Amino acid sequence: MSCLFCQKGSSSFSRSEPAIDETRTPSFPIDDIVGNSLNPFREIYECKDCHSFWWIKTRGTGDPRSTYPEFYEQTAERFDDQRSELIQNPTVAGMITHKDSSFPYSFFAEILEILSVKEKESVKELYLRKEPNVSNAVKRWLRDWFSNHYPSEFQEIQKKGIPVFSSELFSFDEKETALVSEFISIDQFVLISNGEGDAWKLQTYDLKTKQILWKKKIKRPFLEGLQIPILFYQTGYLCLYQGFQKGSEYYSKLNRPETLCIYDLKGNQILSISLKFQCYEILSTEERDVSENRIVHNFCFSILSDKLYIPYQSKIQVYDLKTGSLFKTISLPGWEIFSGKAFETESEQLVFFTLKGIVGMNLIDEVIFHYSSHYHPVLIDSQFNLYYYYSIVESANTSEKIEFKQTHSSGISLHRQLSSKPVEFPGGIYLPFSLDESFLLDSSLQIIKEFPFTSTNTIGPHSFGIEKNPILVTEDRIFITNDYSGMYMIDFSGNFIFEKQIDSEVISLFTFDGKHSVVILSKHDDYSEDGQVELILFSPNGNRITEITLPSFAGLSVSFNGIALFSKGNQIFSVDLFATDLLG
Repeated sequence: MSCLFCQKGSSSFSRSEPAIDETRTPSFPIDDIVGNSLNPFREIYECKDCHSFWWIKTRGTGDPRSTYPEFYEQTAERFDDQRSELIQNPTVAGMITHKDSSFPYSFFAEILEILSVKEKESVKELYLRKEPNVSNAVKRWLRDWFSNHYPSEFQEIQKKGIPVFSSELFSFDEKETALVSEFISIDQFVLISNGEGDAWKLQTYDLKTKQILWKKKIKRPFLEGLQIPILFYQTGYLCLYQGFQKGSEYYSKLNRPETLCIYDLKGNQILSISLKFQCYEILSTEERDVSENRIVHNFCFSILSDKLYIPYQSKIQVYDLKTGSLFKTISLPGWEIFSGKAFETESEQLVFFTLKGIVGMNLIDEVIFHYSSHYHPVLIDSQFNLYYYYSIVESANTSEKIEFKQTHSSGISLHRQLSSKPVEFPGGIYLPFSLDESFLLDSSLQIIKEFPFTSTNTIGPHSFGIEKNPILVTEDRIFITNDYSGMYMIDFSGNFIFEKQIDSEVISLFTFDGKHSVVILSKHDDYSEDGQVELILFSPNGNRITEITLPSFAGLSVSFNGIALFSKGNQIFSVDLFATDLLG
């Protein structure tokens, strides 16, 4: 018996029958479709008479709201001549040409099984050049095949797994890996490493002398909660968060660091301060209509003139970092809670931002200015404006409020909602809203320009616990990122500089010199291990200077002159981001 194309010139066919038993898929005949057939590949049949190739499959169908199929449907499609040629004569070149053509899911893997015998060297070369124009299923098959047939070469590739333009600085012990690094000068960086048995080390390396300057054992860093920097340089000191306080047995993002350690740049510990029961506050439910925050973590601190200011209940503890001792305790008015952010005016007065407002004090700790809101703002700027999740801006100087609303086609006017914290720049503020819209305001909070894009949602009700900052202000630019959407750069006047579409998550956004912008994107490549990242360096004008793939985000940092560190296994590498051959 001939196929349907031989009989009637048909190129498709379908039929169905009601589902009777949800545990059994009915068996449809194929003889009346293909007749006397061969079965060269799964779901592909060849007519012996006309040599047409048919794709025959069975699937459940019906109302998508139904738990089980209501019908089972058999469909048949005759392949065109181009696809039939690949089925008859599988080649590596043909597989790449037809990477977007419609075939059964397992077809390319079955072709590779054939080619790995007939064209073994071609298949090997396909893996080694990491051909991008093939499906992810093909990439995974090639990786598994290569690792089984060329184990020593595969191990060498995996062991290296780093850009050829990088140089190795040093290696840890065999089972030791880097967690995080931080530059403390142009040529020196500090890093935390983890070895066997949960052993942690803090050590400093000098790029000029190419040696470790000091090394010491530390307790476990803060790893089990809010995503915050755990090792960072601040105003001449090295700061480290350790341990964790359990905030919830159900939600780890509520965990907080237990201890703050302050070191000098020679590795001498100055302070170890317990944060238990003193540096956080839970918000009440009735405040969420404006604030929309469920908890405030205020274990943050400020260092001014060798003094550390850190919250302690409704007070501020001040430590002298020259002596490592508690210098004094400052009481805040009205049971205010210090947010950790403080600055010193030209007249040496201190201004403390609290969780609900602002407190100004003179040299003898007398309150000279106090403003407290009823709610928790998401940001207080340098002009003492308070910004809330539902876009209301309240002035602490005048108590006036500005509301940013959107009028819908129905005539209803609703407050806009912030997607992430507003960002202040010289001469104004940038407001990113939900639903792909943002405003640039001048210093009087008047709208300069509106934009049809926004930033990653980090403060909304569905984004609780995300602490990354998706917006960066450099010397004269504003860089905005939105996960799986795009990256944008504007100047302070609202002029559009560039836009780049992205289809991955923005892991980090920072500047190392106040001018250049660095974006770290997640990168999924089925040829390689998980955890890779893509680093892109942009010039102040938005031009790509460097675009490289790194094996992981662990241990990654960049010095003031553009030397990037990264780790692979127990090795630490460096690469000059301004090298001329790093643009893909």
